[in-house]
Amino acid sequence: MILMIVCRAHPTRVGLAIAGAAAGAVLALGGCTSTGSDAGGHRLSVVTGFYATQYLAEQIGGSQVQVISLTPPGAEPHDLELTSRQVVQIAKSDLTITLPGFQPAVDDGIRAAMPRTVLDITTAAGLHPLTGHTHDGGGDVEHAETAEELEVDPHFWLDPERMAAVSRELVDTLSRLDPAGAEDFRRRGHALDTTLATLTQNYVDGLAHCANTDLVTGHAAYGHLAAFVGFTQHPVALNPDAEPSPATLAAITTFVREHHTRVIYTEPLASPKVAEVIAAETGARTAVLDPIEGLTDASAARDYPGLMRANLTTLISGQECTP
Repeated sequence: MILMIVCRAHPTRVGLAIAGAAAGAVLALGGCTSTGSDAGGHRLSVVTGFYATQYLAEQIGGSQVQVISLTPPGAEPHDLELTSRQVVQIAKSDLTITLPGFQPAVDDGIRAAMPRTVLDITTAAGLHPLTGHTHDGGGDVEHAETAEELEVDPHFWLDPERMAAVSRELVDTLSRLDPAGAEDFRRRGHALDTTLATLTQNYVDGLAHCANTDLVTGHAAYGHLAAFVGFTQHPVALNPDAEPSPATLAAITTFVREHHTRVIYTEPLASPKVAEVIAAETGARTAVLDPIEGLTDASAARDYPGLMRANLTTLISGQECTP
């Protein structure tokens, strides 16, 4: 487990707005501060950067925690820019959960605000440090992600077993911060483990016999999902905002034709235009596969398990799977 407990210090230089907000928070809150809830029944304040960690904190913490998500509904977590108010929320939090390298603005905010306790979930998620990583392999549609590449793919939550490992670390951390609530945290964590184990089994069973195990996706977000069910991901682009090069576009189009790919998967928070062009050229169709980076009004379900089940239904149809 990586559990970093730090005292307040002067903010690092990450921009005048962030540094100024953090300095104000430090002045308001004082110097070093102890962690955990007070004797008066204070709920732990937990700040999360993106939806997967928000879901875990809400499920495990229940009414004993107040969860604040820095990424608003409908926004891309990669593109997040913090407001001064959000930096203050980090500074005041009892716990801030982070995946360093996934959201640079959150990394900067943490360095500036110096929250009481920071939980880095990199190791629990089975990942290597993401900071400074650039995903390679663009344009090679025959390329399957290696184990090393999966270890720097931040979308761990698309593998429920990795999600469960992070859940268990969060249970331990909350129990340290609020020993009086530890039994409740562990009880909720156990229930969540059961839900995640069921999801894993549903995926393994539902995708065991598929006509096509090549997963052509809008961007490189599905490596962990593909790995645990035995698929191979072939992304059109490396991130949601990237435009594929002409060579990549031609290679993907050829791949779709030659491998008789029936479906190209788009996602709710990114433009489907490139996928639609390839589909029109090849006779394939498009379908929405959610990377579960956030909830919107158009989401197929209202929580993580529901979205995972919706994705499974989409994959069973798109990959032509049979019981």
